[in-house]
Amino acid sequence: MLKIFRPQFSGTYSPERLRPDFISALAERVRKGLFPRASERRNRYALVNESDKELRFRSEGLLTSINIGWNDVRVQIESPPDSAPRVRYEVMYFAWARYSVILCAFLGIAMIASWTLLGEIYGAHRSAAKTIFWVMLIFWGFVWPWILVAIHKRPAAKALERLFEKVNEAE
Repeated sequence: MLKIFRPQFSGTYSPERLRPDFISALAERVRKGLFPRASERRNRYALVNESDKELRFRSEGLLTSINIGWNDVRVQIESPPDSAPRVRYEVMYFAWARYSVILCAFLGIAMIASWTLLGEIYGAHRSAAKTIFWVMLIFWGFVWPWILVAIHKRPAAKALERLFEKVNEAE
């Protein structure tokens, strides 16, 4: 599979100054809820691993998994000798991607059912309409979920970096 369609991304958050207890502050935020205004069912994350320089957390439950797609997040502090510390992150969102694929598959099934039940009435079984139907079915049922996976990376990464900014500024 092409890398662009793989449900994962990584990046680096490089503030001018990183608070010394960044990992523990982020872990506390995970424990209390990453999104203060979100419902508890959409805001359930569990810490998997925590140390001075690294944190890993996962989403728990379907609603949290599809909320923003931070299904498995690994955060690590890198301290290069010639520059300020930076935060390296890796995120996998396979549960979010699976939900998108299943949702689009149901859309495809609904399209086939509608075409089968109502197609004759509306003349959809004619040659040109049949071609248009199958192209739409292939696109919305099979291609669109992978486009969603590809375009989801940037907004999810930006949201994670905004979270890092809030945690870093909240001393």
